[in-house]
Amino acid sequence: MLLLVLSALAAIAACTANGPLTPASSPAAKRPTPTPVSSPSPSPSPTPSPSASPTAEPSPVVVPAWAALHASCVSPPTAEEAVLQLQGVATPVLADVANAKAPRTLCGISGGNFQPELVTQTMISWYATQGRVDSPGTSVIAVLDLFSGTSTVAATWSGGGFMDGLHAWSPDRGFLAYVASDQSSVTLHLLSGGGDRVVATLGAVPGRGVNPNEDDSYLGFSPDGAYFALVQTFTGSGDQLQVRRTIDGTLAFSLSRATMATWGSSGSKLYYRMPGSSVVQVWDSSAGVSLAFGQPAMWIRPRADAGDDYLTFTVRDSVGTPHVWLYGHSGRSGGQLPNVRSSALWLNSTTFLYLEEAPCSPNCGIGPAWQPDGKTFTFDIGVQAEAASKISQVYGAWPRPGQT
Repeated sequence: MLLLVLSALAAIAACTANGPLTPASSPAAKRPTPTPVSSPSPSPSPTPSPSASPTAEPSPVVVPAWAALHASCVSPPTAEEAVLQLQGVATPVLADVANAKAPRTLCGISGGNFQPELVTQTMISWYATQGRVDSPGTSVIAVLDLFSGTSTVAATWSGGGFMDGLHAWSPDRGFLAYVASDQSSVTLHLLSGGGDRVVATLGAVPGRGVNPNEDDSYLGFSPDGAYFALVQTFTGSGDQLQVRRTIDGTLAFSLSRATMATWGSSGSKLYYRMPGSSVVQVWDSSAGVSLAFGQPAMWIRPRADAGDDYLTFTVRDSVGTPHVWLYGHSGRSGGQLPNVRSSALWLNSTTFLYLEEAPCSPNCGIGPAWQPDGKTFTFDIGVQAEAASKISQVYGAWPRPGQT
């Protein structure tokens, strides 16, 4: 059973620097006709203005012990933060990353082996489950205010299948989109003050191998908050790319096949490519579909920075050697970066973390011939230089696109 607790979350956030988890106003929005699935170039549609509907405040739902995380903070929140893992440290931390080369720990995070992401400057969310692919069980998305110590369950259901618990928050924190998965199907949910709605049902995920250069799952809201997108290559049926309106969950654009997607830094532009293709396209809510840039790029896991119109992504050559690329300001800046690197993730609006790779043959498993060797670096696009890093992984950064 799904439980609505956004009103309770608003109470938790009321004492934080970020305000409530629901939008401040509820303007009316036009509802344009969805673009037909078969059309590669949808007609421009006006940008809706999402808002959460009011509802009676439910009681907060206590996070079960098996799913709980806890925090211990030594410093107040700062302007640029990230939840990350430091090399040699078993648990994640919230860190000040204004100087990404020297992250400063604000809070330690302890509990289960979960991957927390930043909802706001002071709050994290994470997914936990007691279920398995072959035996569904209780799944939850929970939130924790790191500085007050207050936590609650945002949603709970019976799941545990592949992609179960994939979730994303709108920039204003008024909407939560999440995936529930079991042996029978994969469902996409939209949760707000107006309730919890299943907005799409896809087929179950069949058992098969995974190609890390082509398979991906991505769920995110556009920086303007008007749309959210699910792009995945795993379900047995259903459109792999779905862009939906935040205000009511209706379909704005879809494709039967797509992978490796990301929203841009602002507005509502979704970048993606087809599986096996090096043609990167962009869907724009006001301009439809077009080529993102002229140069072919079989990109892998692109990501946008929070405020300066940059995309980073990995491209592997014919023998599997990876390089990280920058694409900025509609192609006016960027290019391939030197050295063998992959998997760039933004720490702040000018600096990202990426991984060094080395040949792995003959022990590559299902992956490519080059794989991470444990060394990481930060790259500052302002000074165009990298530095060795003590960060091993980035789970989420604040501000996100749309929060600057």
